[in-house]
Amino acid sequence: MLLTPRLAAFDMDGTLLNEQSQMADATKEACRQLQERGCKLVLSTGRTYGSALIPVDSFPFDGYVCSNGAAIYEADGTMVHRVFLPKTMVVDVVHVLRQEAIYYELHDTTGSRLMVKEDRDRLEALIEEDNTVEGISMRRFAFYKLSRIVPLVELLDQVESGAIEVVKLFIWHNNPERLDWVREQLSLWAEQATFTTSGKHNIEIMPLGVSKWEGLRYFIQKWGIAPEQVMAFGDADNDKEALMGAGYSVAMENAPAEIKRLARYTAPHHNEDGVARFIQEHVLGRK
Repeated sequence: MLLTPRLAAFDMDGTLLNEQSQMADATKEACRQLQERGCKLVLSTGRTYGSALIPVDSFPFDGYVCSNGAAIYEADGTMVHRVFLPKTMVVDVVHVLRQEAIYYELHDTTGSRLMVKEDRDRLEALIEEDNTVEGISMRRFAFYKLSRIVPLVELLDQVESGAIEVVKLFIWHNNPERLDWVREQLSLWAEQATFTTSGKHNIEIMPLGVSKWEGLRYFIQKWGIAPEQVMAFGDADNDKEALMGAGYSVAMENAPAEIKRLARYTAPHHNEDGVARFIQEHVLGRK
């Protein structure tokens, strides 16, 4: 029996995108055919809005759940909802992270990826160490092309004044074991924020209660779609709530075993047109 979703939500890295961080032609075509059948398509990503647009090459999605649900955008890019982290927490976490050579970014409500000027040299050294590490190409692209560099005092002053509203803190290290120290430090704010990850090399901090599923609920209510009519694709911890909430939950073959256990279906590997192949076979009825 073919599946009949009215809304399809796609995680990006490790799911919709291949290993070159591209939306392949086969995936675009499958999504286009799904859209022609009246199914709404939503990007559901940990990326900022600006970063999410780059690899999909102007594909016309119907909505965007960004920063793991902390920032929501209509099809035309209009922000319709945002939730930001407590100011004092952001300031305190930055001071903690600066104690070690840890890569980190602050994502704000304008879609900017903010980095502290005084930390730039050591962060650059960190991302140049190993070409084989998961996510390293994206880190370099963000570092050199997407980030906005701000002096520490200026950045923290703007956070404290409310001029900058931080929706997410992104933390990364090429050695996952170094993140254990970060988790230990972050335990101080366990009741003030939501912590998740999109891979073993990173930690993502969002406002308390924020998730991709909570973000998707905006579009579910707007379009009058029942949760059981939602198809959600994902591969990581930050997709858990969406996979548990959607009627048609699809984990990628490359996802960890605990994520696959949450899903009703498994799609082929993200680097083998997994999303496209699943849609063609299980929704469009084509082998």
